[in-house]
Amino acid sequence: MEQKNTTLLPWSVILVISAAIFSGHFGVGDLIFPPILGRDAGIYWLIAALGYGVINSLGVFIAYLAVSMQDKSLFGLSSRVLGRNFGVVFTTLSMLIIGPVFILPRVSSATHEMAVAQFFPGIPMWATLLVYFALNYYFAYNRSKVIDKMGKYLAPILIIFMVILVIKGVASPLANPVSPGSPTAFTDGIINGYNTMNALGAALFGLWLINEFNMRGLQDRESRKSNLIVIGTITAIGLFLTSTVLTYLGATSGAKFPDAPIGILTVEFARGLLGNFGIIVFAIILTFANITTSVGLTSTAGDTFEQMTNGKLKYTTTVALSCVVGFFIGLIGLSKVVGYTVPWLMLIYPALLVMLIMNLFANFESVKLATQIGVIVAIFFSLGDFLPGIGFGNTFFASMNAALPLGKQGLAWLVPSVIAVIIGLVIPKSSKSKPLAGKA
Repeated sequence: MEQKNTTLLPWSVILVISAAIFSGHFGVGDLIFPPILGRDAGIYWLIAALGYGVINSLGVFIAYLAVSMQDKSLFGLSSRVLGRNFGVVFTTLSMLIIGPVFILPRVSSATHEMAVAQFFPGIPMWATLLVYFALNYYFAYNRSKVIDKMGKYLAPILIIFMVILVIKGVASPLANPVSPGSPTAFTDGIINGYNTMNALGAALFGLWLINEFNMRGLQDRESRKSNLIVIGTITAIGLFLTSTVLTYLGATSGAKFPDAPIGILTVEFARGLLGNFGIIVFAIILTFANITTSVGLTSTAGDTFEQMTNGKLKYTTTVALSCVVGFFIGLIGLSKVVGYTVPWLMLIYPALLVMLIMNLFANFESVKLATQIGVIVAIFFSLGDFLPGIGFGNTFFASMNAALPLGKQGLAWLVPSVIAVIIGLVIPKSSKSKPLAGKA
């Protein structure tokens, strides 16, 4: 049997790309959701962190593994499940949610409200956003250099200041986790993991990485697969470690700041750990977490829409449009942007998870029917969480989900989707087992 040779990039390059991808994932959500989760979980903070990691870190790893196994982008994966039109709609919706319509406004407005305004309250939001998106465009417009810029210059600053905060928080915790903790810590972690959108980001970043590998001379599928798995693993581990530590910091500061709202809790324990210098540390972490996330997603949007339109919509055009859209939507403020985001995530995330897990099968055609049924069922039951989020609470779908297992935790789709996939796997086997008419 012929041995396939694969090329692994030099470790110095892998670490630069991994730092860029990690920083692209690590945004404001990763900074503010784990601490609140930890405070609410109390003594069960580790269980909550594991639930968070299932969606956030394991989801990221599965997404990169699925992309590497099939050597396809999210557009390619979704197109072969239910056809090109579904692929276009699903990928476009996913990219808009995680790009210019929700995430770019979220991270830019968060930078103003949680960092700039803390030190310069007289600066209007539009001025912050104008500078923010000018920098975003500068780092993203040149496709061949964007990952090197992120991995060599932006990500190290983010990582260094995160390490400072983490070491101090672990060495000198502010208080003990509260008891009793949350009895639903694990599912609370899962729901909070939705909010980061990292698994969705990984599915989209997959194309970004494939294009990056091609530009670096990795033209064969096996080499791209090996490098993507290594970088995806490093990224997933980095996200799990940071989210777990931040959950712990939230748990150990919960008794000291029991009423601090989301976002402010992180500011408070940074101040509690490092004094006034902690506010500076938090502002630096937040700013660099946000700019690296928006640069990565802006660049990914450029690659994604250029691929879907067969080059008709150019990379640089999408980058410019993303900055403009992000600027204007960002002006409405962080809390409103977050409120608009969650329902759409609840709609597409279940279908995405089903799709990614099923694409881990090397022979996708053998599980295609099961994937199709699972995705359709996941979308159907996701409506019960989506519709109340956009103002339609009294619907058949909402009542149905409330009566299902895990419905109150926002996971009503899980059991029906698993059953649907199992049925989809059994149908072809049962059809093959039936004897043909006329045969002895």
